[in-house]
Order: sequence, then structure tokens, then C-alpha cells
Amino acid sequence: MEKLAPILISAHAGSAIVAGHYAGLWTTIHQHPDKKWTISELSEKAGCKERWVKEWVGVLASAGVLKLEEGMIISCDKDVAKTLLPTSDILQLLSELQMFMDKEDKIGACFKKDGPLGVGYSDFPKFQEWMGNWSCCRNKEKNFPERFMKLVEGGVHEALEKGIKVLEAGCGRGQHVMAVAQRYPNSSFVAFDIDEKTLELNRVDAEKLGLINLEFVVGDFCNMRPEWANHFDYVMMYDCMHDLPHPDKAMEGLKTVLKDDGVVTMLDIYASSDMVKETKNPMSTVLYNISLHHCMSVSLASGGVGLGACWGVELAQKMLIEAGWEEKELRLFRDGFMDAIFVMTKGKGLV
Repeated sequence: MEKLAPILISAHAGSAIVAGHYAGLWTTIHQHPDKKWTISELSEKAGCKERWVKEWVGVLASAGVLKLEEGMIISCDKDVAKTLLPTSDILQLLSELQMFMDKEDKIGACFKKDGPLGVGYSDFPKFQEWMGNWSCCRNKEKNFPERFMKLVEGGVHEALEKGIKVLEAGCGRGQHVMAVAQRYPNSSFVAFDIDEKTLELNRVDAEKLGLINLEFVVGDFCNMRPEWANHFDYVMMYDCMHDLPHPDKAMEGLKTVLKDDGVVTMLDIYASSDMVKETKNPMSTVLYNISLHHCMSVSLASGGVGLGACWGVELAQKMLIEAGWEEKELRLFRDGFMDAIFVMTKGKGLV
């Protein structure tokens, strides 16, 4: 119990943290740094019922997230409150657990030899919405896209300024490609995904932003459109290669749509393929659990290989070489805690 008690406490605290997000309590607390509240004051300011706030405070004061003093006075470290704003990585990762908790029986069944291959995309109707929010948070924090395009070097930023043809593969909710299309209006963009409903939402968002240089289409990594062969100057993908059923075919496909002189950037999870090494990092708990419930699961459910989020940079590089990229054409950057950026240059690239 000594080892499991902190896990139990953290799990319940995490649930209450997310509830406080939806109630607007973290935003209210953050807007008044260093303030000490009564439960009545905090409830009134956040537009919440006092009885609910009192119970919420009980959870998080017990866990040490909030401080509760004599006289029922509540306070919160301003850095904690900032970390739990709607735009924070931590809050988004905690909120993702909502998608998993009612799937545990289905996930458990997949373990069994006679059980399902995996839990598929259709069981995660809120995934695209969550992924879009996650992308927005990270993009804002990292000044995307200009910082990213300059970081990968190879003339990508300069070429986008002048005007080139760009493809985003596996665009999901479209947050990345819309940001790039907005920043670089001289370039033209095509983005594909397998989810038509999500693409319809993307088209509405793009129209609201006035993006006439961007088209969303249904597409498949393993069946690239014939007219795309040697068509794009720059191909980009974000956080999806490890989810795919057949990533080896996808890697080959990326090269076929690229012009003789072009660049591909692939952002994925920075992890080691050596599980013993990777599990020395306690934060890998988060990555492996997300993968257990979603990344690996959806790939296996589609009859795929189930790479998982922690497939690792070593395996990624090996697979890219097997897909036809030469070692001299590959570069790898680490950006922050969890981002691995692979840059593949064909011919002279964009310089």
C-alpha cells in the first residue's frame, strides 16, 4: 500500500483538477494571484455553487494542490494555477484521461489471447477535439509555426515565404496546417485525413479564417493520389506516424509525393526504443498509458503493427532508412521534453 497510496491519491486529485477546469475555477484563481479566498468568495467569483466548491477544495487541499488554513482560507501557488490554465500541457494531458476511463473493460479484453485486436477510433469520438486542443496549446507555447520552420533549417522558412506547394499528411483537426497557411499566404496547402467529419469542421474553420490557400481532402497514407507524385516541395506531419496501422508504407508514401528537391518534417514523440532505459523516466508513465489506451490500440484495431507512442527515435530512424531515405538525408532535433523532429531532405532540399 505504501507504493500504491500516492498513485491512488494522484489519480483522484487529477480527476478533481479536470473538474475544476470545466467549472472555471483555475482561471478564476489565476486571475487573482496571491489572493487568499474564502469558499464563499471563490464560489461567487467563479459563478459556482458553494457546496460543490467546498467538496472540490477538500479533494485538492488533501492532495496538497491547494492550501487550506484555519478559518477555511484557501490559497494556491500562482505557478500551480498558471500550469492548470486551459492552455497548459499538463491540463490537456489530464483531461485526456476522460476518454480512457470508460474504456477500461474494452482495453482489458484486448489483453486476452481470444480478445479483440484493439479498441478502434470509433470508440474515441472526442479524440479529434482533444488533439486539436492539445495542438493549440503546444502551438501557442512554442510560437508555432515560425519558430518551428526556422528550427528545422534547410531553407523551409524562406521557401514558405516565397511560395511553395505543401502537403500535411494526417492533419486531424487541422490546427497545424491552418496556422502555417495563415503565416505563409504565398504558399499553397493541401491537408488530408481519413475522417471526413473532421475535415468538414476544418473547412468551416478555414473559411472563417479566410484561408483561400488551403484545401482539405480525404486521403490515405498507403494510397496516395496518383496526381500527387513528385508534386509537393514540402511535406509535414505532426504526432501521428506512431498511430498508423502501416507506418512503413506511410514513410514510403511521403517520399513518393515529394519533388526531387524537397523536405519532409515529421514531429513525433521523443523517446528511446529501449524500454528499460525509457522507463527510468517517471513521466514516461504518461506516454505509455496514452499509448496503451489509444496509440497502440487504434493501430492494432485496424490490423496494424501497433508501434505505440514510445516506439522511440532509434526505431524511427531505422524504419525511415528502410523506407528509402539515406542516413545522410536524415536529421533529428529534440525540442523540449517530448518532441522529436525528423527532417528528411531529398536532393538539394529547399535551399
